[in-house]
Amino acid sequence: MERVQGVPNNMQERFDKFAIMLSGLCAIHCIALPLIASITPLLTATIHHDNEVHEFWFHQFILLFILPASLIALITGYRSHGKLLPIVIAGIGLLILTFIALFAEQLLLDNVIAHEGETLLTIIGGLTHAAGHILNLQATRKKHTPCCH
Repeated sequence: MERVQGVPNNMQERFDKFAIMLSGLCAIHCIALPLIASITPLLTATIHHDNEVHEFWFHQFILLFILPASLIALITGYRSHGKLLPIVIAGIGLLILTFIALFAEQLLLDNVIAHEGETLLTIIGGLTHAAGHILNLQATRKKHTPCCH
């Protein structure tokens, strides 16, 4: 994507991109680790994806970065472009990610969801969250793009 001349690479854009990257990291973690573990017996013996300690500390740890980056980017973006849709979509994604990070362990123990369901919800939350930030970036860029009609 080309940068419009005169539009600075501002903090809001950086935080949007950082939040998108963190959502992608969550999705990669949820998809890649079980695949790698299933084809690599050594990893299966040493790193269990189903290990609650590993699984839940990772989600809670990454959430510590996703939440502030998202809030900064979305609030700053809203102040710039005034559109609620990016906040609503990213917010839905954040709610899903937060819910999974905080309650998936208990839901798994109570057999309410399976590990596949936890993975699917995390991916859905991450994609929804990233989509909200993409909309936020687009709305901000559109607001700062000189109109040539």
